[in-house]
Order: sequence, then C-alpha cells, then structure tokens
Amino acid sequence: MKKIALLLVLFSAFSNANDNISGFYLGAGLGATTFDDGGAFDYTGASINADDSTLKFMGGYQFNRIVAVELQYTKYGDINVNHPTAKAAGFKGIDIESTSISLAANLGYTFDSGWRPFGIVGLGSLESSTNVLGHSLSENNTSFHYGVGVEYAPKALSGLAFRVAYEGDMFIEENVYQDYGYYSYSDDYAMNIGTFYAGATYKF
Repeated sequence: MKKIALLLVLFSAFSNANDNISGFYLGAGLGATTFDDGGAFDYTGASINADDSTLKFMGGYQFNRIVAVELQYTKYGDINVNHPTAKAAGFKGIDIESTSISLAANLGYTFDSGWRPFGIVGLGSLESSTNVLGHSLSENNTSFHYGVGVEYAPKALSGLAFRVAYEGDMFIEENVYQDYGYYSYSDDYAMNIGTFYAGATYKF
C-alpha cells in the first residue's frame, strides 16, 4: 500500500511538472542575416552583402521537457549581389528578398533552473524574389530548416522566455549557369541563408 501511495505522489509531481512546462507559446525575434552561396559565385568576381536584419515570428506547442513542435515565419534581410564592373558604373546591384515558412521539431531539455539548450530540425518553404530592370522574378525552394540555441525562462516571469540562437534554411539551387567565355557549364549548389537572432516567447 505504501508503494502505491509513493507511486501516486511521484506521478502527481511529474504531472504538475509537465503542466508547468507544456503548453502553447508565441514569440518573435530579431537578428542579422547570413548567406552562403555554396560556391556558385566563385570566380565570377561578384560581391555578396547580407548585412541586413532578419525578422522572425514563431508559435508552437511544448509537450514535455524534451519535445516541442514549432511553426516559424522568417523574413530574412535583403541579400545584395553586385559585380565590380557594374558597381564602378554606379549600379547598386540586385537585392534578393527571401522569406521562409517552416515546421520543425524543437528538441532539447528544460532544466528546473529554466535553462533549455535546444536544436531545431524540420522542413521549410523558402521564397526568394527580386526586381531586375523592371521585371519581378520569384522562386520557391523546399529547404532543410535547422538551428541550435539556448532559452531561459525566469521563474519570476511566469510564461516568459528569452532565447538566443542560430537558425537557417539550406536549399539546392539547380542548374546555376557559369560562363567563362571559352567554356561554360551548369551545376547544382547547396546554398544556405540563416540568422543569428535574439527573441522572446510567451507560454500560455
């Protein structure tokens, strides 16, 4: 009988702990944009500037100390692509705007202190658009959404948590054409757009 009572107490404590940890949450973040072309622009002389800001909105559900599912909307900062010759002529380059909608698992561990290191892994839909000589061009890619970071939820601020993380969308750009005058070829490149960001979430 004592063993049964002890099990009931432990189960009750575990349930209360989950009640405090599990729940829906919403949040937002702001960060700096990064971009890696995977070598697509090597030897072309083109310069890539990705110093613009990223805006991120997120919502999800945390099931327990380990697992959460998270939906994110990310508006990456503009990526400017320019060539030295064009730049010397006063051309400001081409600005590429990218947005991502992703669904991913947030896997980590929530300690009693409120700290939670975590990793993000899932899939996204990445849309990139630009305007060239008055013509609007857009492209959609399926991306691998990933990230790593740490979150802290102070007990004094019930429901509120702060996070710092790096997250990105890796995608394959197919048939990038390179022309070197005496020969040319097309190839596929694994590109990555990401952000170092700080944000906050509120759990209901």
